[in-house]
Amino acid sequence: MRWLRVASGVAGRGVAETRLRRAVGGRIVLVTGASEGIGAATARRLAAAGATVLLVSRTVERLEEVRAGIVAAGGAAHVHPADLSDPTAAADLAAAVLRRYRRVDVVVSNAGRSIRRAVADTADRFHDVTRTAALNYLGPVQLLLAVLPAMRAAGGGHVVNVSTAGLAAPAPHWSSYLASKAAFDTWLRCAAPELRRDGVTVSTVYCGLTRTRMSAPTAHYRRMPAMTADEAAAVVCRAVAERPRTTWPWWARAGAVVDTAVAAPVERILAAGLRVQDAAVPLRVLAPTGLLRPDRVVRAVSAGRRHGSTLLAAFAAGPGGGLTGGPGGGLALVDAVGPVTRRVLTGLIRDALSGATHHLGVGPGDRVAVCCTGHRGFVAVTAALTRLGADVVLVPPDLPADRWPAVVARERITAVVTDPDVRVDVDVPVRAWPEVLSAAGPAPVPARPGRMVVLSSGSTGTPSGVTRTLPLRGLLGPVVTHLAHIPLRAGEPIVVAAPPHHGYGLTYLAAGLALGCPVVLAAGLPADAVLDLAARYRAVALFALPVQLRRLAAVPGPPLPALRAVVSGAAPLTPDLCDTLRDRFGERVHNLYGTTEAGWAAIAGPADLRAAPGTVGRAPRGVTLRVVDRRGVPLPPGETGEVQVAGWRPPDGSAGSRWQRTGDLGRLDLAGRLFLAGRVDDMIVSGGENVYPGPLLAALAAHPDVAGAVVTPVDDPEFGQRFAARVEPVRGRTLTPDGLAAWLRPRLSRAERPRDIEVVDHLPRTPTGKPRR
Repeated sequence: MRWLRVASGVAGRGVAETRLRRAVGGRIVLVTGASEGIGAATARRLAAAGATVLLVSRTVERLEEVRAGIVAAGGAAHVHPADLSDPTAAADLAAAVLRRYRRVDVVVSNAGRSIRRAVADTADRFHDVTRTAALNYLGPVQLLLAVLPAMRAAGGGHVVNVSTAGLAAPAPHWSSYLASKAAFDTWLRCAAPELRRDGVTVSTVYCGLTRTRMSAPTAHYRRMPAMTADEAAAVVCRAVAERPRTTWPWWARAGAVVDTAVAAPVERILAAGLRVQDAAVPLRVLAPTGLLRPDRVVRAVSAGRRHGSTLLAAFAAGPGGGLTGGPGGGLALVDAVGPVTRRVLTGLIRDALSGATHHLGVGPGDRVAVCCTGHRGFVAVTAALTRLGADVVLVPPDLPADRWPAVVARERITAVVTDPDVRVDVDVPVRAWPEVLSAAGPAPVPARPGRMVVLSSGSTGTPSGVTRTLPLRGLLGPVVTHLAHIPLRAGEPIVVAAPPHHGYGLTYLAAGLALGCPVVLAAGLPADAVLDLAARYRAVALFALPVQLRRLAAVPGPPLPALRAVVSGAAPLTPDLCDTLRDRFGERVHNLYGTTEAGWAAIAGPADLRAAPGTVGRAPRGVTLRVVDRRGVPLPPGETGEVQVAGWRPPDGSAGSRWQRTGDLGRLDLAGRLFLAGRVDDMIVSGGENVYPGPLLAALAAHPDVAGAVVTPVDDPEFGQRFAARVEPVRGRTLTPDGLAAWLRPRLSRAERPRDIEVVDHLPRTPTGKPRR
């Protein structure tokens, strides 16, 4: 009922048609922002009352549509396109209008730009301030300055400023918008006495929330009571006809009185409201996923306590529970063989419990290396081993043979599980995963679970293990941030092309199992096969390394209408690759940054990547980033130093410092976005792998014809970075790049092999005789 909307302050009083006709019949009324919303509705109402309406906006096509509607209804309207954010254009518009019509009787200043953004997010967006000021203040002032002399000469006129009720009290996140509206409002209030002396009157309409295209992007406004554009136009037309000095909703007047009387308490209440709003974000983000359902919460807590930070804990937290849960017959995985339901995966894990006990003799406290690609066997064996109380050390399948003894010794490996085609020569039991899946009797289950150990290259290039306990409380903030950027729901498949032995691939394999999202394991598959799987299973998210994403973008593939996110991680996402991915997949590209030691540190969404190409984003909730100099002193934004991360529990067995070193150089911008600038040491990231020059230099030095070598990192369009080597032969010996490449191939992993090899007669050397780069 309209009277109820007016009484509640949602809408306002209008004006009778007869009175409006008396006020504007035969007059020339200029309406800015007339292409849609309040401006278009006002123009139609004024034209119907007999005014000749001059329609002003930037968009000619929409203005023509409004004019055509007015003319069809028997009114008079003319189109005058202009960009009022440019004061010169505003002055030119006024000159053109006065040349053609000689006068303007009424100006309805309605054009405006609205921006809702927190001050913290405006730090590197000063253009938000200038853009709003240009259209909401400078342009309208210039237009009036050019029109007012003609009004004075004609003996009078009227100006209606369509403003906002938000000026009655502080409104967080609207600082740029309200400041610009307040500036024009103040200018008019100061000018009004001078103008009234000359016969020109001023009315300001402080509109409440109005449902228009400008308000549509603000999601929480969609649920609030608001005026329609026609209701707002009725209030504006009343201001044109009755010429009140101001028109406010009653609640705005009351709010202004309260804010003036007790400004400090109001500010504290608003600040408290922001804190409550921020605290409610996890509820808003997690509720649609089903993770807040009581049964899911109980299951997640129980899984964490029983299985620790393992794949089995993720599986047990998902729909249907784990080994002792309900039937859970939904899809769990897809690998190269085909789909795997949760029921089938449960059976495989039970078989692996038996096989690992009886074929490998695994028990509590053992440390078992799992050297497999991504498939059902990897998941089942890894889950079973931790259930038996053994630590699982995830080893890259392409680890060179001569590196295995060091890994076995350093990580105290007691057994190894591999793919059938992988050969490992070590002094501990080695079994292919199909053998482990052959049940051989009951398996005792200890009370304490094992742990997951991810290998991270050490300073010598020999992998070393990192394990971290992840309590649910510590996961909450990062999970909320991730789901806010990339919403995932139970039953929605995801493609994980990153290898599962890597922390990046392992994280999303675990996340899919916990959320009930079927995980398509696509590591090692050709690019066209990955895209075909994404299309076949209607994947909503794709997680891959930059080198994989470059290949995916280069091949034609089927449409992916369900895909909401393409996520890059584990290696730098270059701006050119980001542009390529945006062209291929649209505004769905995200970039993640983290390290095995420090944890997930930043995420960049499509808006970040467009506004700040090359960024790895901002820290998730509950995580803090800083950049420090060599003394550990924090550096201001813009300065480069070592990146440190706080918020995650330190890796097990490490010093308990709050700040974890990443070894990466970087800088923060004013908005808190992180940009990486290389490594503190000589490590590079190639195809998602941490690679040090030590093994390459050692392998070159082992060649009988090599006298010396230097290794430098070079950019690589496919892998991000590779090494290049310059080699000096022993005097009297001959070396060729092809011969050296053949020598290195069995001794180094793919990422460690140099992209380029140059043989030179002599290398420059230091005074101590070491080759100089």
